[in-house]
Amino acid sequence: MLNSLFALLAALSLAPAPSIGIHPMQMYGLSVPVEPQLVRVAEVDVAEKINLPPNKKDLNDLGIKHSGKSAFVADVKSAGVLYAYKAHDVRSIASLTKLMTALVVLESEVGLEGDITLVREDFDRESRAVLRIGDTIPRKDALRALMVGSVNELGNAFARTSGMTRAEFIEKMNKKAGELDLDSLHFVDPTGLDEENKGSAADIAALLTVAIRKAEIRDAMQESSLILTTKVAWQYTIDTTNLLMFSYLNKAPYRIIGAKTGSLPTTGYNLAQVTRNGDGDEVVTVLLGSNNHFARYDDVKALTAWVFDAYTWR
Repeated sequence: MLNSLFALLAALSLAPAPSIGIHPMQMYGLSVPVEPQLVRVAEVDVAEKINLPPNKKDLNDLGIKHSGKSAFVADVKSAGVLYAYKAHDVRSIASLTKLMTALVVLESEVGLEGDITLVREDFDRESRAVLRIGDTIPRKDALRALMVGSVNELGNAFARTSGMTRAEFIEKMNKKAGELDLDSLHFVDPTGLDEENKGSAADIAALLTVAIRKAEIRDAMQESSLILTTKVAWQYTIDTTNLLMFSYLNKAPYRIIGAKTGSLPTTGYNLAQVTRNGDGDEVVTVLLGSNNHFARYDDVKALTAWVFDAYTWR
């Protein structure tokens, strides 16, 4: 079932916007969903559970302007595409890579058991180090810091201590992408520092919806900060890289279910986020290639707000 959902997301991102008067599903060569049918069970009418995509209130409302080179918004439950702009173009994804890193860590033999100790080879010259050589922390806390603060040295350390070689770990990342039918995704390192880590906005949206099904990843991405304590009682404060955690999208009735940022000076600024409204509807919003650090937050916030306002859920 998961594979079909991801294939649907990728397929829909290729299609042009539907013409007025034509059901979106017909434009994509799919059957139009039927209304839920009532079935009688023990004299009780029960609505058959069918996940239908939300309806657009005004077909002339085409969305908002944004700074991204690619953008994609979909309804999580039905996989219905709500907005797409060059959503299948393959671009550098930077630290969005860590979504896959975390999934492979959880599926590795070592998992989150025990501690992780940082060594010199975990640190690169391309980014500012957060931790220090010799720091030893529980692997569970290391995963939280990886997702909350996007700590690059922890991505390298997880690959090194996974029970696989670094090359095998990266191969596993690419194999996992294939298993999920996310064909645009390609990884060359576990941090996203190499701009050859690439993917489409549609496939990143699907990857995020998979990641948030893992409690360890989902719970971490909902933290605005954490205190990381080493074995020698040295403490680090790790703050979230997602500024929307402090926006109205993370205050009642809204809630951010999971999000990941990523940026490189040469390729721009990215953000992927799943947001839930007061009715329990969830949308996944992805923006790739913004030219501004702050613009990506404004744009994802605006796209998410527009979708919740422009569509009605059954």
